[in-house]
Amino acid sequence: TLPRKEKGVPPNRTESRGAMASYRRRPNGPTCCQTCCRWIQGKMLLLINVIDFIGGVGLIAFGAYVYDKKYAPDYVYITITAMGMFVLITTFYSTCGACCWNSCWACCLYPVSAMMGILLCLGEITCGSLLIAYHKKYTKWLNENHQKYNISESEVEQLKHGLLTVAIGLFALAFMEILRFCVSKRYKKGKRYDEAQQRMLDEHEDMEQRALHNERSRERAEKHAKLRAHYAEKYNL
Repeated sequence: TLPRKEKGVPPNRTESRGAMASYRRRPNGPTCCQTCCRWIQGKMLLLINVIDFIGGVGLIAFGAYVYDKKYAPDYVYITITAMGMFVLITTFYSTCGACCWNSCWACCLYPVSAMMGILLCLGEITCGSLLIAYHKKYTKWLNENHQKYNISESEVEQLKHGLLTVAIGLFALAFMEILRFCVSKRYKKGKRYDEAQQRMLDEHEDMEQRALHNERSRERAEKHAKLRAHYAEKYNL
């Protein structure tokens, strides 16, 4: 801390220099590499959220389409729709948490979204594996029930291939969730660390400015005191 001045008595040169010396060790701010890494991480997280949002909307739309056309048993479209909603909630939490840097309720959503992403990844891998494992069973169900639900032969073929497409899409979303967890793990912590470094640097510069101001004020006070002493001696005041 700066040395306190006594009323009417300017600080001596030793104390002032000691105060200046305490601020000479300049803290390091965020490096160019750190800033670049945070920028890349932020853009990657934004891209992941956009892709997940599109995937979540697609899953909900596909589940509604399957329900409307009665292309599968109830548990199929319920699972697909629920997973799509879970993806959208995870994306919303991640976006809210990433945009918040102050201590508020939204900051808690960021780590929650990372954990939800892991759960979602496991669910997507499980569902994708089940779709592939039960592909023949579903194909058999389509062949036996396509007339009952007024499904044409061309639609049956599209559904058979579409099932594999959905499974591949689920695996792709699972990979995105793993990527989300890896990026989120360091991005938030690193961003706050960089901001803390920049805040320390700003505080250091502010203290340097105050110390310099105090030094100049002291020099002016000494100069005025010498002038007063000089003229007092000259004119016998």
